[in-house]
Amino acid sequence: MRIFKSVWFFGLSAIFLVCLLSRAPAQDVSGYTVISAVELKRMQDSGTGILVIDTLPDSRYKQEHIPRAKHFEFPNENMDPWDKSKTGGKTKDDFAAALGEDKDKPIVFYCSDEK
Repeated sequence: MRIFKSVWFFGLSAIFLVCLLSRAPAQDVSGYTVISAVELKRMQDSGTGILVIDTLPDSRYKQEHIPRAKHFEFPNENMDPWDKSKTGGKTKDDFAAALGEDKDKPIVFYCSDEK
């Protein structure tokens, strides 16, 4: 019975944590701030100058993407050194050009992990 209570408590705690996180505002994760789709929409609607980068394969971008998002394909795994075959043939210079001159503009990257 004692084991059951412990498992139940930890299971309930995990569910509670997931519920809190799903309603949570932006979170800082490993140096990046994670925002929800609702927060992104709010930023876009407010006229905040943000840059949205869709990192999905070109075929997925053409099928559907967030309005005003720029496309720059990136692989899910770490890419060191840079490999143009994993970025739709684009170089680091192409990436710098896509980011633009304004270094203070917030940038939102989005992707999908299909694994």
